[in-house]
Amino acid sequence: MSDPTRREFLAVASSVLASAGLNATERNAAQAASQPKREAESKAIPPHRAQIVDGVHAYTDKVNVAAGEIIRFHVSSSYPYELQVCRLGTDVDSPSRDQVLHSFGSSPAAVQAIHTGSYLAVEKPLDAKTELSEFAIELWIKRWRTLERQAIVSQFDDADACGFALFVNEDGSLGFYLGDGGVYDEKKLHTTPPDQLKMVINPEGLKSYPDNTPSSVLENKWHHVVAQYDGKTKQVWVDGVKVSEWQHSGTFRPGTAPLRVGASGQNGRASALLDADIAMPALYRKSLTAAEIASRVAAQGLTAPTGSELLACWRLDEERGDLVADSSGHGRNARIVNLGTWMIGGPSFNAAVERFGTYDPFKDPKRGHGLRLSSDDLFDCRWDVSHEYRIPATARSGMYVGRIRFQLDGEERLYHTIFIVNKAASRAKAPIALICATNSWKAYSATSFSPSWKGLKKSIGNNGFANSEGDPPAYCFYRPHRAGQGTYQLGFRMPWPVVGPYVLMGPEEWDYSHLSRQDRFTQVWLETQGYSYDVLTDAELHLDPNLLDGYQAVFVVGHSEYWSFEAMNAMGRYLDRGGNAVVLSGNTAFWRVSFNEDTTVMECRKCDAPGSAIPAERRGELWHSHDGQRGGMSRECGFPAWRLFGLEYFSLEGVGWPGVGPYVVRNPDHFLFKGPRPLNLKAGDTFGGTPGKPFPQPIGHEGDVRVSTMAKYLVEAAPHGGTQPTEDPAGMTLLADGFADPKKIAFAWDYFQRLVMPDKLPPLTAAAEMILWDRPGGGNVFHSGSINSGSTLASDPSWSNLMHNVLSHFGCQPEQRA
Repeated sequence: MSDPTRREFLAVASSVLASAGLNATERNAAQAASQPKREAESKAIPPHRAQIVDGVHAYTDKVNVAAGEIIRFHVSSSYPYELQVCRLGTDVDSPSRDQVLHSFGSSPAAVQAIHTGSYLAVEKPLDAKTELSEFAIELWIKRWRTLERQAIVSQFDDADACGFALFVNEDGSLGFYLGDGGVYDEKKLHTTPPDQLKMVINPEGLKSYPDNTPSSVLENKWHHVVAQYDGKTKQVWVDGVKVSEWQHSGTFRPGTAPLRVGASGQNGRASALLDADIAMPALYRKSLTAAEIASRVAAQGLTAPTGSELLACWRLDEERGDLVADSSGHGRNARIVNLGTWMIGGPSFNAAVERFGTYDPFKDPKRGHGLRLSSDDLFDCRWDVSHEYRIPATARSGMYVGRIRFQLDGEERLYHTIFIVNKAASRAKAPIALICATNSWKAYSATSFSPSWKGLKKSIGNNGFANSEGDPPAYCFYRPHRAGQGTYQLGFRMPWPVVGPYVLMGPEEWDYSHLSRQDRFTQVWLETQGYSYDVLTDAELHLDPNLLDGYQAVFVVGHSEYWSFEAMNAMGRYLDRGGNAVVLSGNTAFWRVSFNEDTTVMECRKCDAPGSAIPAERRGELWHSHDGQRGGMSRECGFPAWRLFGLEYFSLEGVGWPGVGPYVVRNPDHFLFKGPRPLNLKAGDTFGGTPGKPFPQPIGHEGDVRVSTMAKYLVEAAPHGGTQPTEDPAGMTLLADGFADPKKIAFAWDYFQRLVMPDKLPPLTAAAEMILWDRPGGGNVFHSGSINSGSTLASDPSWSNLMHNVLSHFGCQPEQRA
C-alpha cells in the first residue's frame, strides 16, 4: 500500500469520527503532546460502518507496563465518570485495601464507535468511467449464516455510486446489480429465486446457543459462483449450472465507489459485510462461456485464471498478514480490514486429516487457499486515548486496574479494566516471579461490551455476561462468531470486563472465579506472608526466553490453560538450569496458542476436546496462521504439559459440590510435611479445606494428575498413531490426592480426551494430585494440580505452612518485618 493511500486512510478515519461526534474526552496540552502518533499501517482503516455501544467500556493500550512507564486508557462512556488508577490490595472481595495512585477527576461522557467486520479493501478500483460491454465476477464461496443482505464482491456505494455488486441474502438467494456507477436503480438489481439455491448455498441445520448465538452449521459447503453480463443478459451460475438469467442492456460503468471483496458501501462507509469463506475471487472484462465455467469449476480453486481479459484475481495464498496480492498484473492489491482468518483451505481441500498423522499443509497440493470473513470481526477497537498516566518508578509490581466510577439508575457503579505493572527496569528482581494467566483471561473474555452490573460481584459463565444492545462482538474461545464461525483469534486491544477482579463463575454462593480473581488469592498470600515478588504476564514469557533468569522460584497460578510453545520452552530452559516452579493451577498448559509479532492478537485452534471450535471433519484447519504450526492440545502438538510440569489435565468438578473435598495426605514422612514448619499430619489426614465449611475447598474446578494415573482410565485403544504415556518421569513424588467423591466428578477424560465412565473402569480415586518433582534434566516442580488450590492458602494453616516449606526448600524466605 502506498504512503499516500495510508495517509488517506488516516484522514478519512479521523474525519468520520469527528463528523459522528466521536472525539474522546478533551485532554490538556501536555497529555496531547505525549500521546503517541496513531499507527497508520496497523490501526487506520478505510471509512467503515460505525456502531455505537451504549454504556461504559474501556481497555488499556497494553496488558503490562513497567513501573516508570506510561499506561494509556481508551474509554467509551455514555455517562460522566471518574477514572482512578489503583493497585489491587490484600482484600480480594472489595476495594477497601486498594492503593489509589491517581484520579483523573470528573470526565464528561464521551462515546467512541467500534467498526466491526472483515473484508478486502482493494487499493485500485476498476476505472470509474470505463464502459464495459461484458463483465464477470467469479469466486468460490462457503457461506455461514447470512444476517440481512451481505455483499460478496462490489464496487457499489449506496445510494449514489452504484456500479456493480454481487449480494447474498438471508434466504440464500443471490442478488446481482449492474449499473452506470451513479444513483441506485432498483430495476438494475436482479435476484435469483431462493429455492434454486437452497441446497447449494443456503446453510441448513443451524444450531444455537441458549442466547441464540449460532454455534455451528452442519451444511456449509464450497460452491463456485459466476455472476456475469454478456452485453444482452445477466446470468448467475452456481457449480457450473446457470440458475438464473435476465435480459439486460445499457451502459455499465464501475463508478467511483471503492472496490471491495466481502463488503459494499453505504454513504461512503464499508457495510453489508460478509459471513463466508472465499477462495480465488476474480473479475473479467468478458463473460465466460459454459465450457470456461466448467473448466473453472473443475480447477477447484487451485489454478488462477490468466489472460488479457482478466481485471483482477486474488489467489489468497499469502496465508498470513493483511496484504493480498493481485495476480492479474493490474496492481489491484488489497488489504484485509479487521484480520479475517487464514489457513482454512480451499474448495479442493479434504479437511478431515488424520489426528496423529504427518499432515503438512505446506506440502498438500490440494489444500488450496481460502480466507474466512466475519461480519463481527474486531481485534482492535482503535479508540483514541482518553487518559494516560505514568506509573511511578517506585510503584510495586502487582495487579492494577483502571477503575471507572459512574452513576446509573441512581447508584454508583464500578467498571474495571485490569493490567499488570512489572518492576521498574532499574530495580533488581525479587526472589519470586508470579505469572498471571493472562492468556486464559483473554481466552474466556466473551462479551467485550457487556453492560455494567449492579453491585460489586457478578457471576458469569464461559460465554460471558449479557451482551449490550445492538449485538456487538461477543465471541471468545468458548463462543463462536455470531454467524457460527469458530473463534480462532482474539485481540487484546479490546475491553474485557469479565476478567475484572470481582467477577465470579458458577453459583454466586460458591464465590469462585477462575480468571484474575483466582490469581489474586496467591498474590495476596505472598504479600501478606511477607514474600517479595514480581508479577509477569504470559505474553512476556512468550517474548523473552531469558525472562525468568535470576528468579529463585516462579509461580504459575490459577487457570493457566493457554501456553505458547515459546513460553513453554522458556520455562523449560529456566527449569533445566536449576530453576524452581510452584504450579498452583489445573488444566495447565492444555491448549497451544500463538501470537502476532506485537502480541496484540492471540490465536488458538481447538479440536478433539471439549470446548472445541473445529469438528473432526475439519481438523485440517488446526494449523495456525501466525506460525504455520499445528494447533490444538499441547500434548498433541509435541509438547505435553507433563514433560514440563509433571501432570496432565484429567477432571472437572464444581468447587461447591458435595463430595469435592480437601487434599488427602499420601506421603506424611516426606520432608515437606516435616519442616521447617511441621504439619503433624498422618497418612489419610486432610488439609487445604476451609474448616467448618463445605467450601471453598482447594479442589476444583479442573484438576491435573500424573500420566500413570491417567493410564488407568484409558477408555479404549489409543487412536491410530496416538501414544498413551504410562510411566511418570523419574524423580516424582506423590504428596497428596485431591479428593472428590467419584459420583460427584462431573467429567473425567482419558489422555485422548474421551469421557471416562466410572462404572466401566477402576473407581476414580482422585480429581487432582499434588506432587514434588525433582526433574532429571534439572530444576524442581511443586504442582498442586487444581485451579482452585490457591484460593484456600490463607484459610487453612496446614496448607499455608506446606507452602512455606516448599518456598523454603526452593530458597525463598519471607522478609523480616519490624
